[in-house]
Amino acid sequence: MNLRLKLLVAFIALIVIPIFSLGIASFLNSERLLEKKYNEQTELTLTAVSGNIRYFFKELGQLSDASVTSSTIQDILKSNLQSPKDASYQIKLNLAEKSISRNLFQHPAISLIVLYANDGTMFQSYRNDPTTYRPISYDLLQNHAVFKEVTKLAGRPFWIGPYEHQEITGQDPPLFTQLRIVKDVDTLSDLGVIVMQFKISDVASILETYGKSSQEDDHTRYMLVNRTGMVMLDSKRELDGKPLSTYTSLTPQDTSHYASSREKFYGKDSLVSSYNLEMNDWVLVSVKSWESLTNENVRFIQWIAAITAICLLSAILFNQFFVGRVAKSIVRVVRKMRLVEQGLLDIRISAGGKDETVMLANSFNSMVDRIGKLLTEVRQEQERKQRAEMMLMQAQIKPHFLFNTLESINALAAQNEGQKIMMMVRRLGNLLRTSMHENEVNSVHQEIEHVRSYLEIQKYRFEELFSYELNVPEEALDYTILKLTLQPLVENSIQHGFEGLERAGLIRIDVTLEQHRIVFTISDNGIGMAPDVIRRLVDGRLDRDREAVAAELGERRGLGLRSVAERLRIHYGPSYGLWLCSEEGKGTIIRCTIPRSKEGRL
Repeated sequence: MNLRLKLLVAFIALIVIPIFSLGIASFLNSERLLEKKYNEQTELTLTAVSGNIRYFFKELGQLSDASVTSSTIQDILKSNLQSPKDASYQIKLNLAEKSISRNLFQHPAISLIVLYANDGTMFQSYRNDPTTYRPISYDLLQNHAVFKEVTKLAGRPFWIGPYEHQEITGQDPPLFTQLRIVKDVDTLSDLGVIVMQFKISDVASILETYGKSSQEDDHTRYMLVNRTGMVMLDSKRELDGKPLSTYTSLTPQDTSHYASSREKFYGKDSLVSSYNLEMNDWVLVSVKSWESLTNENVRFIQWIAAITAICLLSAILFNQFFVGRVAKSIVRVVRKMRLVEQGLLDIRISAGGKDETVMLANSFNSMVDRIGKLLTEVRQEQERKQRAEMMLMQAQIKPHFLFNTLESINALAAQNEGQKIMMMVRRLGNLLRTSMHENEVNSVHQEIEHVRSYLEIQKYRFEELFSYELNVPEEALDYTILKLTLQPLVENSIQHGFEGLERAGLIRIDVTLEQHRIVFTISDNGIGMAPDVIRRLVDGRLDRDREAVAAELGERRGLGLRSVAERLRIHYGPSYGLWLCSEEGKGTIIRCTIPRSKEGRL
């Protein structure tokens, strides 16, 4: 038996027959393993979804903790408004509710806040959102069954989901409601009750996102179910507020940790899985059509069978006619590949003819070329990333500024200036929160508040050195801007524009909405910049000069304008960035242009 026949027989006996046998056995066994496989995958998915939901409620809980322990809430509940007939009653009530309204902007999910004092006085503040919530009297709230559970928690939050206890939470739109006892931070005595309502959009978005993450979008459904089996949220928004027992005989609300089984759901054979959130006895339920799982498996087997047949046929022909010559070509390619592995990317293979060996050689050459280009692109991308990260680090709040601010707070404390201390700490907290959070972009509202906090702190420190004006249209606040863009620009005016200025300085920030972009104009009436300073700033020499004298200048380490311009160019592209106009003795105008976008969407 010649070598070619031996290779063919060995090929059939050792490759063809085992592959076909394995394919048949895999097909017969796949049905049995399919449910187990998707059970495990579903458990992982539900664990991830529940983790995101718990993180969301943990964040809201932390916001609530900060609210009930804040001096604003504590002082309001301790205040005595006297009789409603008193002339100053309504004024004091309005001032208290205005103070509460600041808490609405701690998180975009907060919709309304209601406070009940022990004497029955009610304070409320709403966001401009649609709601059917109508606060009930304190006496009715105390007599409601929910209030007993709130009291048992002794200050810990109690959650009510959408469509639960609608006599308290309202009917439309559905909201998450939190109730908790407010304790005196000094004596731990009960001061009253706080009711906060939150939008469901974040949780609904989590369910919808995971519901659309599979290849079969319309076969996956995620639901949030309460202890009675009512659907509070449905990723497809079809079963909201309806009892789950209408669609399945299972009781997933009784799940202790995780459960999964095949069951009829909505009249279709489905894989129904449930995961206990370990929070308010809420359960996360997923439903996937069993038909979609089976079809996917059948298609997979069909593809494998077709590919196997083609590969076997090609291999037989290859073995019959081209094995010898191709083997030599493969050995040559392997040798060249070893050289490439050693880093020699200038290796190429020359081949003649019109068969597959030429394609193999050309593919090898193309692959080496592509690897070289990709390595170059990766290096360039890493350099750009490192440069952008360095610029972001440079844009963070400076240590000397922080130290000096703390020294100012210390001085105010020595002078018993409690109101100023509170304002300084609040502004400094806003600066640190914006500077340290991980998001790369802020809303225009957050960026303006960050700049306002910076300017207020600097006004405390430098007293009558300057004043400022902010002209920001309401419709611009929801757009986004690269984090820490405006603060270095106003810092330039304070540290360099007003140096030696005999009159009081003025910083003006104007925000203008154009067709496809937002324009921020920062102007001052300071000393301006000489032409040579502007030229050094544009070509980068000013950045190198300021590094050489950083130790001497301390906090005043340079303008930072080039860093901001480079970050804007990298993030938004070359069509956007900074434009600077300055003249000695006449001040400086900086124009910052970015595209109009909301939540990352242009």
